[in-house]
Amino acid sequence: MRILIVATKSPHPARDGGRLALWHTLCGLADAGHELAVVAPAGERDHNRNTARDLPYRMHEVATRPRGAPGALMHAIAHGRSLGVARHALAGMRAAVAAEVARWQPQLVHAEQLHAFANCAAALAHAVPVVLRMQNVESALREQQAMRHAPRLAWRLEAARLRADERAAIARAARTVTLTEDDATALRAVQPAATIAPVAPAFPAHLPAAAAVEGDPAIALAGSGGWWPNADGERWLLHEAWPLVAKRLPHAVLHCFGGGAGAHERVRRHPAPADSCTAFPHGAIAAVPLRAGSGIRMRILEAWARGLPVVATPVAARGLAAVHGRELLVAESAEEFAEALARIHADRALRDALVAAGTACLRRHHDIAQQTRALLEVYAAACATP
Repeated sequence: MRILIVATKSPHPARDGGRLALWHTLCGLADAGHELAVVAPAGERDHNRNTARDLPYRMHEVATRPRGAPGALMHAIAHGRSLGVARHALAGMRAAVAAEVARWQPQLVHAEQLHAFANCAAALAHAVPVVLRMQNVESALREQQAMRHAPRLAWRLEAARLRADERAAIARAARTVTLTEDDATALRAVQPAATIAPVAPAFPAHLPAAAAVEGDPAIALAGSGGWWPNADGERWLLHEAWPLVAKRLPHAVLHCFGGGAGAHERVRRHPAPADSCTAFPHGAIAAVPLRAGSGIRMRILEAWARGLPVVATPVAARGLAAVHGRELLVAESAEEFAEALARIHADRALRDALVAAGTACLRRHHDIAQQTRALLEVYAAACATP
């Protein structure tokens, strides 16, 4: 099958959760023998990154970038869209998709995220089935932001606009895919007549860890500061939980990869890594302190694959086929988070058991061949839809 993937950013290098989800999807589809092309903005940092490697797809980078806030606001007002979708609805992307549809004639278009769907008009016009994969429920994320951050009214309005965009996109897509059943349920409420299928993301069971770093224990926090739930979780960890961790574990060192700035005792700042492996040092404990979110935390899957035990908040663990005390430790309060980190540090058997169970979870629920087959079943249904 010829599959055209429309994305909001290049999937390689796979240095954040969104890219990881798409990268392993592409690898699985390529391994299954399908012909792939990806259309995505080149972006300032991604430009020319993909030319030096053998990729499992043909990359069509578009020399464009998402709109800034003023341009997005004007576009949103003019077209009745959310700001989030307006940022990524780009003439260059639409033209590139139209060119691929006309020249390459894909049998199916996969739109990665709600924002990418806005650039798929040519596929819809030529009756090419479009499958929309929603890594997150964007309207739910903005509703959570409205509960935590000002200006609350503005975020509520944006959530309502996103919900309208979700409703319209799901209605036009041949099929919609989510990463979790929770997200599928939420989107069925938005568009009850739609066919929405949860397909957990593919991920390898084993990946190498990076070299060990200082700390007894070393605690690793991986996350892009450009995504507000990551920034919010990092602030909570540093200001609420870390002082308690420092008291319980006086030789612990927190390593923050990417994210914000600011000096804290026994906290080491690292630039956002070009290779996500860097954020998972051998022997460290992975901390995932999200207090808002949707979809699946790819960083938890990556921690398991790289042999790190995980301490996560309930929000971060949501959507995973994981149980507290079996694959990871779940901690809601700052006190519970500090206690969980101390437990893993003190109990080598617990640490090993968590990692082993996490690896088993990857094999059961995220096997690349198995999840690729599940996604291909959705594609087949989309192609069969009149």
